[in-house]
Amino acid sequence: MKKDLDQLMQRLDIDVLLVTGAAQHNPAMVYFTGVGHVTGADLIKKRGGEAVLFHAAMEREEAARTGLKTINYSAYPYDIRLAEAGGDADRALALRYRKMFADLGITSGTVAVYGEGDVGSFYTLLSLVQAEMPNVKFKGFLQDELLMIAMMTKDAEEIERIRQVGRVTTEVVARTADYLTGQKVKNDTLVHSDDTPVTIGEVKNLINLWLAERDLENPEGTIFAQGHDAGVPHSTGAASAAIKLGEPIVYDIFPC
Repeated sequence: MKKDLDQLMQRLDIDVLLVTGAAQHNPAMVYFTGVGHVTGADLIKKRGGEAVLFHAAMEREEAARTGLKTINYSAYPYDIRLAEAGGDADRALALRYRKMFADLGITSGTVAVYGEGDVGSFYTLLSLVQAEMPNVKFKGFLQDELLMIAMMTKDAEEIERIRQVGRVTTEVVARTADYLTGQKVKNDTLVHSDDTPVTIGEVKNLINLWLAERDLENPEGTIFAQGHDAGVPHSTGAASAAIKLGEPIVYDIFPC
């Protein structure tokens, strides 16, 4: 749980957490912010301190809804950083990070890095920040021993979210079964009222629609594969394939 983070950070000799990226489809960030329309941000948490969310000016109200302490990137004017960097745009961004860290009293220590984004650009950025802050060590985990451990135990709000997603998922799965069993059959094929085949792609589109109607997203897609495709690991199914009687269907759905 979040209340265990400081203890876990101490055990792993982590002084600071840095989480970067959006507050959507970014588990490490969403763990702190909840799901919100924040498309790019940085969250910094010192061990023993509160998490601080740095955000763009246009997303200030969405950032405020997280309930976290927030700081607008506009507090770090780009023109000042660019002048300080001698016109080097990449270094200017690194200098902004250095100032953000410094404003939170961070000039040394080990920083655990989490988040989602382009690997190449963020690697370059961290390398530049490292050059500006030689007493800071950035660390990542191949086997996450920090946030993943904290996430293993859920609080009441997280448990209710899991239950709600489970309820909606079972509703959609049941509706899928009802839809299929309600179709006509012609030549061992499910068909519409005009005798055109019901296809895998059509069913998957309906699954996405039913999820959206219930305020869930399906960013990883759905596995809905029949016959031969059902026997191929992680085949999502052929969209144009007509649904046949007597052929097994693998249906794997994981909305959020």
